[in-house]
Amino acid sequence: MTDEHHSPCNPRNAHKMFSYKFPCGDFQTIATMTKTGIKFDPPVYEQRYCAAIQILEDNRWSAEIKKVVEFGCAEMRFFQLMRRIETIEKIVMVDIDEELLMKNVTSTNPLVADYIRHRLGPLHVEILKGNVAHASEQLLNTDAVVALELIEHVYDDVLDKIPSNIFGFMQPKLAVFSTPNADYNVIFKRFKTLLPNGLRHPDHKFEWTREEFKSWCMRVVEAYPNYMFSIMGVGKAPKGFETVGNVSQIAMFVRKDSFDMQLIDPLHSPTSATFDPKESYKLLYSVDYPFYVDTRTDKEKVWSEVQFEIHRFKIAQDSSENDIPSDQSGYKIPIADLLARTHRVNATKDILLELFQENSMEVNDDCVFIPESDVESNGSDLNDFSDRLSLETGVSDQEEKECWDIKKDPE
Repeated sequence: MTDEHHSPCNPRNAHKMFSYKFPCGDFQTIATMTKTGIKFDPPVYEQRYCAAIQILEDNRWSAEIKKVVEFGCAEMRFFQLMRRIETIEKIVMVDIDEELLMKNVTSTNPLVADYIRHRLGPLHVEILKGNVAHASEQLLNTDAVVALELIEHVYDDVLDKIPSNIFGFMQPKLAVFSTPNADYNVIFKRFKTLLPNGLRHPDHKFEWTREEFKSWCMRVVEAYPNYMFSIMGVGKAPKGFETVGNVSQIAMFVRKDSFDMQLIDPLHSPTSATFDPKESYKLLYSVDYPFYVDTRTDKEKVWSEVQFEIHRFKIAQDSSENDIPSDQSGYKIPIADLLARTHRVNATKDILLELFQENSMEVNDDCVFIPESDVESNGSDLNDFSDRLSLETGVSDQEEKECWDIKKDPE
């Protein structure tokens, strides 16, 4: 990742842009020109969703992204992907169209599979009617903002207030915007698919060129120097038209402390005077997803892991070519090996020795001796664990059939 510097003598103007590469690499996509139009494979909206998900899951900040707000959620198709990110604990869906939200409200409900394979942590979902330009208490403590194909649908008065609300009031660690690239419209003109005003959609108030979008991003980070931005795109041009760029352009804004950089301005804590009651968002629906709650004590967790590792050791020994001496009626497992395999549950040597003593297990030469009869008698524990593991990983996406990716891209 490289940084682009502007006027380094002034720290408020330094580090405005950075280069970003998707964690999973560049998309392998195809744009095909036919006699009647252009076809994107996969559809452009899927490419946008995948780009946003990769950004949210970037391991440099994913563990810190607990609350996500999506503005302009519309039919809530992006939610079906976002809800699968286990580290996210709260998703807030916001749109100005209450009728559209209520029409799609049930699409946020847990599926049958969510009750079979529980999440590892909580997920609370809220659907709110609200204006992206308004500061509302429900937006506090937001870690990431997503606004896909939204800004081109708002008038100038709302557009002017979006940076203030998101970067001045919400102050998220991460924000992702996408908008059509007007440079690409030269291709659509060939097929006369644009409207008389030269735009792609009747509700679009404008469509920006790449330079116009970059200028808007630059104005944002100049006004809010705690942020840096990077621009990328999805939906590549067909062969021979590469100079027009991507059909949809994406900007991601990252707060500098996510890169272990010093913030230029201190983060502020809004007061009650910040909120206008008339601009408060309206809660339309909320739902909590089922999740697994581990009620075991720390010691019980360690003992469970020890039992599993003992079974795994036995299986490895039985499948190896090294025969156990005939006078040996069990297995010797180095305590150091068990400790290395159980460290994720905070096991220590003292805890292991205490557990061995409580369960009358023999310890000699820094090894624990497991009589073969004990291993066999506890075999059902391994079967139970295998069954649980299969249950957690065996539910396929096809079994929880969803229709979010059927609808054609509207833009």
